[in-house]
Amino acid sequence: MIKSMTGFGRGSAEKNGQKINAEIRAVNSRFLELKIRGISLNPQLEAMVREKVTESLQRGTIHIKLDYSSTQDLGAMKFNRQKYEKLQSVIQEIHMDYGQRLDIGDIITASDLISAPEPSELNAKILLDAVNFALNQVNEMREKEGEKIEKDLTARLKDIRDKISMIEEESKKYQNQKMTALREKISDLLSNTELDENRLIQEVAYFVEKADVTEELVRSRSHFDHLDSFFELEDPVGKRLNFLLQEIGREVNTIGAKSPMPNVTKLVVDIKAELEKIREQVQNIL
Repeated sequence: MIKSMTGFGRGSAEKNGQKINAEIRAVNSRFLELKIRGISLNPQLEAMVREKVTESLQRGTIHIKLDYSSTQDLGAMKFNRQKYEKLQSVIQEIHMDYGQRLDIGDIITASDLISAPEPSELNAKILLDAVNFALNQVNEMREKEGEKIEKDLTARLKDIRDKISMIEEESKKYQNQKMTALREKISDLLSNTELDENRLIQEVAYFVEKADVTEELVRSRSHFDHLDSFFELEDPVGKRLNFLLQEIGREVNTIGAKSPMPNVTKLVVDIKAELEKIREQVQNIL
């Protein structure tokens, strides 16, 4: 099963007057990177959130926003005076350099200048339930996007396979034509000389073999068979797909370098263009 690395989800959970809203946004990345903002979590709770998200999403840059609300008395609002004073010089510099004035509402929201005190004991189950609900939505979106990507990849890979078959046909025709032409040419040159038929075949075969791409075609087909098997796996396959595409690209480059046929050269150019489009898609596959 192909899964996209892109996804978005929201979840909330509530108990005993405490409510947590979780918002998770995932984008593609070579590795896993988690960014948590919103309420401050103690190290134990943060570790629990990270473990759950890591287990569920596995790869990508993951932005997690957590909001807390409660009917309990949390006390007066807090103003972060020290942060405000540090921001003043930055705000002035932006105004002087770019002529733009920042909206105070945006500043407060982005920099947490004003905030409510955090609860002394945040319910871990509520937190993890909210995160889990959001993760379910993210994975659902990842699967739907993955289905679209898989459909596109399947069509493009079929097109490349068809072109590989065309290269094989062109290669066989070239070998037969070249073998016949060389034999006729040598026979004309040595018409008055007795020829060793076996020796002649060996010499002609040597020249034809230089343009033979059979090995490259066989390896390419083997790589395609592996690609097909990846679509059935439940595990992440993005990195493995990328590796096999690189291997197919190498084989296609070798075919282009060895073959003197214009028709094959055109097919190779078309295949390389399709491979590049596929590689772009694979960058967003889990």
